[in-house]
Amino acid sequence: MLAMEPLAAEEADYAEAEAALAALAEQYPDYAAADVAEMKARLADIDAHMAGLAAASAALFAVAHNVKGQGASFGYDLMTHLGEALCERLRDRQDLSEADARFVRAAVAACDTVIAERLSGDGGARGQGLLAAAGVAHPAAS
Repeated sequence: MLAMEPLAAEEADYAEAEAALAALAEQYPDYAAADVAEMKARLADIDAHMAGLAAASAALFAVAHNVKGQGASFGYDLMTHLGEALCERLRDRQDLSEADARFVRAAVAACDTVIAERLSGDGGARGQGLLAAAGVAHPAAS
């Protein structure tokens, strides 16, 4: 007959891990706000040409990549989608056209709004409006 203790221990470990993830999810907007602030700073560098454009674009890409990877993990699917769109636009770029810069500004502004308004999941109608305003295709349409 199989002993039940290992299963109970696994369930307890799982419950503990879920509780830890839930606690992190509550804190995610604070961490994401710091990422958005960093993206805005790198965008300001790009706009002012204070840093080398390639370096500023690479730094912005790195933060967008973090946003892409973390958002859905904590219930912020819009952040993942916006981060992915930013990564696609910024990956391996040495310069940005004015159209690229407009897109990046709009996507970073959308990230800022998602976190400020705590738009979890797909953000409903508000989230879809942000994607449209930023020129980012809806995830289902991608």
